[in-house]
Amino acid sequence: MTTTTELRDRILNRAVEDEEFRASLIADPRAAVLAELGTTLPNGFDVVVHEDSATTAHLVLPPSPRLTDAELAAVAGGAAWMNAVAPRDPATGGKPR
Repeated sequence: MTTTTELRDRILNRAVEDEEFRASLIADPRAAVLAELGTTLPNGFDVVVHEDSATTAHLVLPPSPRLTDAELAAVAGGAAWMNAVAPRDPATGGKPR
């Protein structure tokens, strides 16, 4: 199985070696990646290319491990849902009935 790091490296190496591919990657990143990898990407999944220069560098941060408000609400709602499915019995120390 190919890792995302290996796929990224493949695309970056091709962009360094092939000026035409590099230009297409800058012009239409999604189409260039799809053509290079011969696969599909989920709808709503964006590919963005930033080109460093002599005076500009880009840092790519991984996704934040913190939950968004929507994710937090889903988790909180999930706990309430679990209590409805498996009610807790105070007489047994809170164990499911």
